[in-house]
Amino acid sequence: MKQLYIIGIVTIFLSCSRQSGDNQVDDSIAISIDKDSVTTAKSASRDNYLTSTYDNLNNDLDQHIASLKELSDSSVFNAIHVKLILTLDKKHQNYFNSNSDYQLIYNSSGDLFQNGKEDNVFIVYDKKHSRISILVYDGLQNKYSELFRDIKVKNRLENAACNYGTYGTLDYQVADELIYQRDYLIKDPIKQIQYTHCKIADISKDEDFVLESGCFGKGFSADGRTKSLCIPTSSVYNNWECLTYDKNKSEFVIFYGQAFAD
Repeated sequence: MKQLYIIGIVTIFLSCSRQSGDNQVDDSIAISIDKDSVTTAKSASRDNYLTSTYDNLNNDLDQHIASLKELSDSSVFNAIHVKLILTLDKKHQNYFNSNSDYQLIYNSSGDLFQNGKEDNVFIVYDKKHSRISILVYDGLQNKYSELFRDIKVKNRLENAACNYGTYGTLDYQVADELIYQRDYLIKDPIKQIQYTHCKIADISKDEDFVLESGCFGKGFSADGRTKSLCIPTSSVYNNWECLTYDKNKSEFVIFYGQAFAD
């Protein structure tokens, strides 16, 4: 009788252990599936949006960043900043004074967010991260944001089938041109910076844009693009990329580009 009692207890113990082990396996599978689904969702959500070249860990930017630091150490960006900040409204002056890591290089204003307000774009050197950043100010919301990081950007020129291509996101391209102008900027930063500037423009009327030779994203044209953010991508050629704001999706879209060379 005693032996049967012991055998019964052992049987019950083994049965409970097996069930516990089965539960642990099931939990493990559930956790693994959850992790995979989260990863997939994150990847899918980012597929259609641009990641700044500076945030792509696969890029070797050591020389690029060193060149920007050289311009900064030569007081190029500071000289431009000191001059340009005086032209801004007091609220923007206060913003940059409170965010001293940003040194203003280019700026423009207009109804960028299509709300009947005066909005702004500021291209800055970010001393903290040693990179160029593109900031936009929404006059209706009284809010500053950074392209590619705070506000998503789509590139509709990638599959436009018009033989147009560039390397790097716009923040990187602007920086690359500043580096290209290194000697001129160090010699006379204020004079040189006047040749290249961003703007909020009507590309159908602005003489800088040669629309018949440019590239439009699929489904886009110059019609109605009276408040486009246009950023030069060359200090030598009349090269530009233009973005429009999609109010329904709260995102910017690169819809036009032009590139000319010898």
